[in-house]
Amino acid sequence: MPVSHSPRATAATLSSKVAFTPSLTTTISSPDNHNISITGGHRKRSSGSDILTTANSLMKRSISTPVMASASMVSSEQVADFERLRQGQIMMTTYISSAIREKKQGNPVPYEELIAQLTVSKPAPLTPAKMLQWIQAMSQCISLLDKSCSALIDAMLQIDWAIQDDVFVQNYLSFLGNIVSAHAFYVVPIQSMLVRKFTTRSRPTTDNILMISREQQFERVHQALKYILSLIPTGPTSLFPLLVAEFPHKRESISAHIIFVKNILRVSEYAPVLRAQILSVVIDRIIQVDVEIQVELEELEDSDTEVVHDFDAGDEDEDGNGDDESVLDDYSGSDSDDSDAMEVTVLNIKEMTQKLDGMLFLVFSHLKSYVESCRDLPTSDGQPPVPIQQLFFVLLDIFTKTVLHTFKSRHTQFLHFYYISLSNYFSDIFLGTLGQQILDKSQPQVARVAAAAYMSSFVARAKYLDVRQVGMVVDMLGGFALETVERVDTGSNVLPDADRYAVFYAAVQALLYIFCFRWKVLVIDGASKVQGGKDDFDSAGMIVGCMDGTSEQNTEKSVTRQWHTGLACLQRIVTSRLNPLKICSSNVVKQFARLSNDLNFMYIYPILEQNKKIFIPRNYNANTAGNGSNGGGANGNGQANGGVLPHELETFFPFDPYRLRQSAPFMQGIYQEWEDDSGDDEDEDEDDDEYDEYDEEEAEGAEGDVDQEEYGVNIVGRRSSIDADEDDTGEQLMNKSIMAMSISPSPAHFLVQRMTSIATTTSRKL
Repeated sequence: MPVSHSPRATAATLSSKVAFTPSLTTTISSPDNHNISITGGHRKRSSGSDILTTANSLMKRSISTPVMASASMVSSEQVADFERLRQGQIMMTTYISSAIREKKQGNPVPYEELIAQLTVSKPAPLTPAKMLQWIQAMSQCISLLDKSCSALIDAMLQIDWAIQDDVFVQNYLSFLGNIVSAHAFYVVPIQSMLVRKFTTRSRPTTDNILMISREQQFERVHQALKYILSLIPTGPTSLFPLLVAEFPHKRESISAHIIFVKNILRVSEYAPVLRAQILSVVIDRIIQVDVEIQVELEELEDSDTEVVHDFDAGDEDEDGNGDDESVLDDYSGSDSDDSDAMEVTVLNIKEMTQKLDGMLFLVFSHLKSYVESCRDLPTSDGQPPVPIQQLFFVLLDIFTKTVLHTFKSRHTQFLHFYYISLSNYFSDIFLGTLGQQILDKSQPQVARVAAAAYMSSFVARAKYLDVRQVGMVVDMLGGFALETVERVDTGSNVLPDADRYAVFYAAVQALLYIFCFRWKVLVIDGASKVQGGKDDFDSAGMIVGCMDGTSEQNTEKSVTRQWHTGLACLQRIVTSRLNPLKICSSNVVKQFARLSNDLNFMYIYPILEQNKKIFIPRNYNANTAGNGSNGGGANGNGQANGGVLPHELETFFPFDPYRLRQSAPFMQGIYQEWEDDSGDDEDEDEDDDEYDEYDEEEAEGAEGDVDQEEYGVNIVGRRSSIDADEDDTGEQLMNKSIMAMSISPSPAHFLVQRMTSIATTTSRKL
């Protein structure tokens, strides 16, 4: 029923007592107090002090501050204006009630006219003051606004309320609270309206006269959403699908992603029940952009284009346009369709990289802020507070379900790398999870290989790991590899097979990679200097390094160190018929050979000399074997005839150097860069000469004979994928090796060499 009011407010009554203009005000609550009182017998909730709002436009006060009236404050003109507003609101309330009743009785004309008045845009939209009157009148008819009035509610949800003054906003929020309390079926439409305002697609249709900033608008939306969630306990259940549906597509603009991710992370602060789901969807969308960048880079490489510029190199101007764009602009007028296509691709990669960097920065900042807010909470047994642990397990679950199975992820996993650095407890659990993946035969092989790659890269790059943790990983990987060798290498018919024994080769490669980065912590204290030399090796090419805590005297110069006992299995592993030095990445093997030789740990060059004469068949069958060197050899392009191909373990190192500028500071102090201080300076020239000699011989690709009874096919030499330059030493060599075999792009990213050659050709013509 419409609310009837009798004019009782007079100047006398106002002067005789404190007045809150009772006849013209609607008692509502702010979203903070959750107290709502609707005049005229409608639904009423009150658990604290009521907040009274006046409809009098002459009294511009916040809804949170009741207006105290006295005889000296209220003039007769104000009372008259007040009365006119009250009468107008009564008429609006009566009109709304009548239109709804007539619609239910079969006459929709007044109802449609009402909607038309609320949505009119020409010749001029309703003024904020007039719209406020409609909102206040509508609040008096909450009980009548059932599901049949959804069109009317939709019209109310189209109001540009977030750019109005505080009184308007508070009245509108009160209306939203009343409608969801009385009719739960309006929760989803209202939540949908609020979530859409987190996107750049939602723009006000009216002028922002008050110049309300975007940040202030977002704050008001969060206030409204928090208010609705406090009223409806099941609100988070319906909210999350809306957040997912409104998430910008990966091809949308940088600002669209940054704005939405920032706001959706803010939602998780006052809706903690959604924190795990929100982080999951954000990381999933981040990884999509991350993978898209790698795909674009691979397409550039497939087009015979060498990427030679680092998108993080050089300075950028205030607009964020670096040297990349200025160079690209110089050649934008090229007549070559290929160069135009490459220019578009380069710009797409640059934009996606900035998008990725911005989103990762927001998530890093969110994690850091959350941890800092929990620092003062109680701890037990030296472990982090429970909320921090809970968030870690959320991230770990996301890692095992999403990140681990995404082969081309380049930067997303550093979110976990950062959070794990907060506690050794987290490191133990993370390494244990990876180890369980590697050893679990019920897991897909690709997941086990990926786990080995993550374990090796994590141990190599995580500066916060201690000696115990590194040794534990070496023991686990070595034990697994040795057990595989003892089980498989039982006869002369055993052949290397990167498909069948992929997990074994991944584990061995992880051992070699970890050794290159962490050999210092694998040396037992108290190592003694003895005379030794690389000429003293056994028939398998192994030097007599002391891995059992004993010392052995040799004939020349060198230091024999006592190594972690978990490394003792390497001799049996690398000399097995599974031949991991042939299957593992040649870049890792070369670096391990160089480093282990410098450290007098292992001398494996004779094995590498033998391996360069070996050609491992893929999809081997009897028809391709025994037909002479032409039947099983390689052609001039490095492709094998008869379906026989060189086979090398395809793997990656997911924690390669972090190259995103804005979010890179989060890696400071926790990321281990490559350091090459293994050998003495006086020995370096000799070692380099031998290493270069090995590369030169390998590059010749000379044919050689091998025991065919052992391998079953005719073997020819093959050329190394990367030839080490004579002056490649230390960090340059290791970075070259690591980046060459990683999924991550080389340190030079987003400017293509072909465009440089185009510029050179053009200048010559001129």
